[in-house]
Amino acid sequence: MRLFLYPLLAVLVPAALCAQSQFRTAAAETPIPGEVLVRFHSGESIEEVLEDLQAEFDTPVTLDRTLSKRFHIALLRFDPERLPAQPLMDAILRRPEVLSAQWNYPIEFRNTIPDDPFFDQQWSLDRIGLPAVWDITIGGLSANGDTIVIAILDSGFQPAHEDLRDNVWYNPFEIADDSIDNDGNGFVDDIIGWDFPSNSPTHRVTSHGQSVAGIAGARGNNGIGVSGVNMTVRLMLLSIGGVPDIIAAYDYVIEQRRRYNESNGAAGAFVVVTNASFGQPNVFCSQQPVWGGMYDLLGEVGVLTAGATVNSNYDVDVQGDMPSTCPSDFLLSVLNTNRDDLKHQGSGFGKNSIDLGSPGQDSYTITLNNEYNVFGGNSAAAPHLAGAIALLYSAPCPELGSEAIRNPAKIASFMRRSILRGVDRLPALKDFAASGGRLNVKNSMDIVLENCKENFAPIKLSSLSVDLSEKKAVFLYSVPSYGEDYLFRVINVLGQTIYNEKVMPQKFADNIFEVSLVNWPSGAYFAIFQKGKSVESYPFFVH
Repeated sequence: MRLFLYPLLAVLVPAALCAQSQFRTAAAETPIPGEVLVRFHSGESIEEVLEDLQAEFDTPVTLDRTLSKRFHIALLRFDPERLPAQPLMDAILRRPEVLSAQWNYPIEFRNTIPDDPFFDQQWSLDRIGLPAVWDITIGGLSANGDTIVIAILDSGFQPAHEDLRDNVWYNPFEIADDSIDNDGNGFVDDIIGWDFPSNSPTHRVTSHGQSVAGIAGARGNNGIGVSGVNMTVRLMLLSIGGVPDIIAAYDYVIEQRRRYNESNGAAGAFVVVTNASFGQPNVFCSQQPVWGGMYDLLGEVGVLTAGATVNSNYDVDVQGDMPSTCPSDFLLSVLNTNRDDLKHQGSGFGKNSIDLGSPGQDSYTITLNNEYNVFGGNSAAAPHLAGAIALLYSAPCPELGSEAIRNPAKIASFMRRSILRGVDRLPALKDFAASGGRLNVKNSMDIVLENCKENFAPIKLSSLSVDLSEKKAVFLYSVPSYGEDYLFRVINVLGQTIYNEKVMPQKFADNIFEVSLVNWPSGAYFAIFQKGKSVESYPFFVH
């Protein structure tokens, strides 16, 4: 079970909205009266068919226009007041001259620029390349129909907000208000997540969590308010108040994703990222091993975390911060950038601990009571990143979706690398973040899609770096096929083989290998990558 139909709580979705939605669906499914599209076999006479139909029904069926001469497709018209539609369609389909036929339907123009009235105030979304990504996907589902979920851990929420309610995650395996733990996960009536401080399914209401959730996934293109990074997505709301709540909430997420992986979508939830717009200043991860250890556990089931760094202008590598200084490969620590692509003066930084920058300052998002306002700080930077990660999972790539269930940690790592390799490198961030760059979702989506497509180009080998201080060479390669052995070797100028190894490239993995240069004489070398007669070489030097 991949695509869930979520129960709509009366308190969240007024009947008027439901009626309007049903009307729109019905209208979209209603054919245009009096029009039918027909594809004829090659060489058949359309005029003869029309004459026979007119004689059969005693009313004209006419050719409106030919739509494709090559494929013999025509638009036919008839008077629906005089000629019932279904008998006509049955008669058309009986004709030996006809290959196929269908009713003509209206279409909708799916604008990738949302019609939300405050979208023009959301400068940050354009900065990270979202309009171009929305031409590809607006989020919500993987290519295989998995409902993508972002877990928002924060101080509280107001789920009934007009621009949030349609994107709230509902637990499809729990029955509301029956006081029974229907799905056996230890939480009674956890329909829309959980409030951990009060141990209750009813969330405390705060503007901070509300604004964070809106950046990641406010409903887009609905004519209301703003758009999140994902126009459609499911937001798992988890209210927290302290470190114990953080750990309990992470455990809740892990259990939901574990169930999803092990049941192939028949249970649990496809949570791909958690948002952490919270932290603890002047503390290192080594001082919080239980909390810090949760990020690897999340990663094992396929969940990344977008973590905001401290809202103080200091080097977290020196003074510490949680969770920024945690070394997990499944955590992305982010600092806050402004409209000028500069680190905001009130943001922490760290060349080793902070991975990248992301717009945050002066973001425009939802707040309480169906209202909207400016929001900032690193709390605003993190949900841009969390939303971007979730959006990548909706790439039109079925193999990616399948691998995310079979090998969740591998795909989570791949998504993390795609985010970091896709940044716009900015001189202003060079000394503040490890990547030296600011989030760019379009670049990262391009990387994901490049890994998804079949590569018919020849094998390619390029050097990423020759690190003389660590005495190693790091090579990047691309191949036309995966799961097969390739030969990598290094020869010197005399043609002598210095290094020889078989490699088996895998999709959605690091196609790199490292070669130790310890005890190698100075001079010129040639790296050679080959399979059969296909050979690629790359020269490099050891000094």
